[in-house]
Amino acid sequence: MAFSGYAQLWADRRVRALLVAAFFARIPAMTAPLVLTLFVVRELDAKFVMAGVVAAASTVGAGIGAPWRGRLIDRLGMRRAIVPSIVAVAVLYPLAAMTTSPLVLAPIAFLMGLFLIPIFSIVRLSLSVMVPQDQHRTAFAADSVIAEAGFIIGPAVGGILVIQAGADVSLALIGACEVVAGLIFWRLDPPTRSDAAPDRSAGTTTSAPVSWVSSQVLFLFLISAGTMIALISTDLGIVAELDDLDHVGSVGIVFGAWGLASLVGGLLYGALDFSVRPTWLLLALGVTLMPVGLADSVWVLALCVIPTGFLCAPTMSAASEWIAKLVPEQRRGEAMGWQGTAFTMGGAASSPVIGAAIDGVGPWGGFLVGGSIATLIAVVAFAGQLVPRWRPDTAGHLTSSGAPR
Repeated sequence: MAFSGYAQLWADRRVRALLVAAFFARIPAMTAPLVLTLFVVRELDAKFVMAGVVAAASTVGAGIGAPWRGRLIDRLGMRRAIVPSIVAVAVLYPLAAMTTSPLVLAPIAFLMGLFLIPIFSIVRLSLSVMVPQDQHRTAFAADSVIAEAGFIIGPAVGGILVIQAGADVSLALIGACEVVAGLIFWRLDPPTRSDAAPDRSAGTTTSAPVSWVSSQVLFLFLISAGTMIALISTDLGIVAELDDLDHVGSVGIVFGAWGLASLVGGLLYGALDFSVRPTWLLLALGVTLMPVGLADSVWVLALCVIPTGFLCAPTMSAASEWIAKLVPEQRRGEAMGWQGTAFTMGGAASSPVIGAAIDGVGPWGGFLVGGSIATLIAVVAFAGQLVPRWRPDTAGHLTSSGAPR
């Protein structure tokens, strides 16, 4: 385990600027789901199942939009692909803040997801281009750590904003911050193709479409979906538990413990000199999530989310690392977009189920259902990878001594 790789990354001015921009851009993005949930439950006086429906609408939109925008980035470059998102966000967030019914909010949330600024795809794609392949693990782990730092700050700020100014005002402020984030990325314009890649504008030669879809990549998408199910269930479960304890103001303590644990886990994973299969990481994530619902106080809840938080960043980093190695560069933006779709569709499919479990049996039901689904997906992926023709190729995933893990 060596931490010098992080110093090498930080010494690169382009990588440093990208990671700093990603940090500030992710704070409003990390705040939005919490504020949207509280807006539905508190301002619109609806149940958590309706909050799950609204969250599902947003994630379905994001699931549809991510591959489309990733494909546009591959073809047109980042700047031209991001402009529609900046314009849409400037309109949709204030509009959402003015709604008076979850049924009206749901289609707006769908559009919010559809035009979501693709921070995840842009950052991971740019890192895969700017950083040598043998440093991808460290780079993706660093990005996950940056994301967790934003996650620690975002929900805490969101909880304070909702209490002090109301969820409607908070939504409008988040929209304004996301517009600023989009403009920062537009100005930064990080590279999404290496110098050796074919010129997008070259029309004199046509090459056959590059195939990138394989059973190995599809299993990684499935694992990504399972990871988001675990995250969504933790997110909704924490909010529901704190609301049940009448301690919503303590959301920063619990989300901070969860995010800090993930930050530490990401740092340690990025310092490893070998890859860990994301299947194993997802299995551990699901198993540690199920007992979180036993917590009966704010501080016990904060302690219980630490093990599952420790596994969040490594699981997401490992999946992105393997996809970057399996997919050729000229189609990597689209693949990262489809991974984003897998994340969001996992959240979309599970949010109403988790919300119904919370409404039916209490907050502990959300943790149990989400952890069980994530564990089942990990088992299915592991069983599928035992089939010889579906077995992951470990040729590119060796330790420093050449031994596969």
